[in-house]
Amino acid sequence: FSILDSFRRFQKSRHADMKSVDRAVVMRNVFAIGIKVADLIHCSRPLELHHKWVDLITKEFLQQGDLEREKGLKVSPGMDRSQPPGPLQQVGFTEIFVLPLFREWRDYARDFGSQEGKTEILCYEGVEKNYKYWLHASKSKTKPRPPSDDSPV
Repeated sequence: FSILDSFRRFQKSRHADMKSVDRAVVMRNVFAIGIKVADLIHCSRPLELHHKWVDLITKEFLQQGDLEREKGLKVSPGMDRSQPPGPLQQVGFTEIFVLPLFREWRDYARDFGSQEGKTEILCYEGVEKNYKYWLHASKSKTKPRPPSDDSPV
């Protein structure tokens, strides 16, 4: 996850000596992580909406796996219909990519965002809430379905 590693190095150098960090480096790092956060923003949304996104992404991945199989290629991990992804994959994805990404974005926004990062803090809390759902669902014997949740995040 090179974007996150690059952003962490940028943050470390910025904290060490703010004047030594070139404006273009700042913009490149902030825009790169901001775009990745935007790409994964559904992970912070109310569970019902997030779950719809996960279902759509899963459908797309399985279709990609079908195409790979048809072309005689090795089916990519998480895209094999014979081993469909489930809650445990969401737990791993969230632990490895989503939580660290949103944590860095939240921390950056606390220092440099508007309203001391209040929106980014809410987004991070939404990710944590959905993560807890997937963690619980990964231990359940039944197929997870999201509860109706109209609360905004």
